[in-house]
Amino acid sequence: MKGDEVKRIREKFQMSRDEMAELLCLSGYRSMMNIETDFRAPGKLAIRLLRYLDSLSKPKAIAHIEELKRHEPK
Repeated sequence: MKGDEVKRIREKFQMSRDEMAELLCLSGYRSMMNIETDFRAPGKLAIRLLRYLDSLSKPKAIAHIEELKRHEPK
């Protein structure tokens, strides 16, 4: 998965780099920037999650994102 595809998906859901990094369990803004500029490749699980969310309608994907956020470790 190329960085431009990751960026397109992030922008589709109107998420900041920090928000997307949190969803993908990355350290933050810089990690997302590195992925979006192809300096770093996302992990296989992140790719599967992003492609799955991208395949859904926007409202359905946002509902899944909100559900995932409810299960973050404390």
